[in-house]
Amino acid sequence: MITELILFALGFILILKGGDLFVNSSTMIAYRLKIPRFIIGGTIVSLATTAPEFVVSATASYLGDSGIALGNALGSAIANIGLIVSLTAIIAPISVELLPFKRRALWMLFTTLFVFIFAWNLEISRWGGVFLVISALVYLLLNLVKARSERRKTTATGETIILEADASMGKSILYFGLGIVLVISGSWLLVNSGTAIATALKIPSFIIGLTVVAVGTSLPELITAIKSAKKNVSDLSISNIIGANILNLGLITGTAAIIRPLTMDLFTKYYAFSWVFIMIIGIMLIFWKSGKMTKRHGLIMLLLDGVYVIGLLVFPLVLPGAMG
Repeated sequence: MITELILFALGFILILKGGDLFVNSSTMIAYRLKIPRFIIGGTIVSLATTAPEFVVSATASYLGDSGIALGNALGSAIANIGLIVSLTAIIAPISVELLPFKRRALWMLFTTLFVFIFAWNLEISRWGGVFLVISALVYLLLNLVKARSERRKTTATGETIILEADASMGKSILYFGLGIVLVISGSWLLVNSGTAIATALKIPSFIIGLTVVAVGTSLPELITAIKSAKKNVSDLSISNIIGANILNLGLITGTAAIIRPLTMDLFTKYYAFSWVFIMIIGIMLIFWKSGKMTKRHGLIMLLLDGVYVIGLLVFPLVLPGAMG
């Protein structure tokens, strides 16, 4: 048990460091290519910050642990909004352009709806996974097309991103590759040790995936959000979170299902999915008219996240039959 805990912690450290390198290098590469900031947040940074979730869920699915694979994806989507966006708004108010936000938010909502529909019979099949992956790739393609059309409007000094332009392209590519290696290695350790810990403590692996693993793999999003808030580029933060959630629910869940169909219990279907919808609809209601999220809004969403965590602990005790 002690060995598993050490390996679990080591996996987190590797993912955190690798994710940081991955985010920094990919964002710098995008900056060098003069890609608009909102597109960087919605596409490049989203891909980079969801790399830990992708590798963890894919690894868990390959090893036959649907609980960690799906729990990580759903838990990360909840943590991204309930924890990360809330903390960002508490640090500094968030403002977004309404039209781009509404388009991405609706895409996020419908992606969640499709995942829920595919999971209706307590299993996401490979065909369901294929559909989800295609929907995520279409989202990325549309963002890249948008980036290309807006690239001419972007000047080298007209926009600020979360990093200073102090790294060469070659060094950024090197860090990019190193980040991938660290994330993959850390994910392998995290999944194997996490499964062993869940078995030893007789805790469903889904709970491990939904909580500790989900929050841990969301650390790159948290780091990016805090940097964005401090540098007063909150539009990058919120577009990153929406993009990350679309990838979590579409690309990551879909890929995991393609590797091996994802099975789940009633707890996953009703409790976890309900909170994903609550968080998404909540953030949409906050931004929909004014395009702003204040400190008060952040505190409300953080409180909701607390209710979710309490329910996560109480629900299995009240209805133990739903856990399997």
